[in-house]
Amino acid sequence: MVVGVLAATITVTPNNFTGESGTYHNTTGTFTVSDKGLDVAANTVASNITTAVTLGANGTNKVLNTAMTAGDWMETLTFTDTASDATGHVATITIRSGTGPQGQTTLASSPITLGTITGPGSASTGTITVYIDLGVTSLSTPVTVYVSVT
Repeated sequence: MVVGVLAATITVTPNNFTGESGTYHNTTGTFTVSDKGLDVAANTVASNITTAVTLGANGTNKVLNTAMTAGDWMETLTFTDTASDATGHVATITIRSGTGPQGQTTLASSPITLGTITGPGSASTGTITVYIDLGVTSLSTPVTVYVSVT
């Protein structure tokens, strides 16, 4: 029988990555907007954003995306319906990178308009997840996302 003891020192060094500095949401109370963060697009796909989107009933979720190029950075946002109206609302998204009060570079052909989003006319937990190609393979930090729903 062989018995051994291995002793070693393990050093953990934390790295603080501050790629996305914040998200500004300005909504009318109709949607809650959640920032799901940055990712790299895995595939090249065509845009499916149209001039109008209707939210479905509870659990009915929609997925929208701008035209995507594999390897580009992309931002993911989720809009959750919080009203019971059937009124049309327009969501506008602007994404900027770099330093300064609003960032120096506008990304993703901003601003992006999702068209008219209409609720189902009754209480719903339906969501719209939006994938936005930022049009770049490298980013200047920080990245700031501005969302306005009227």
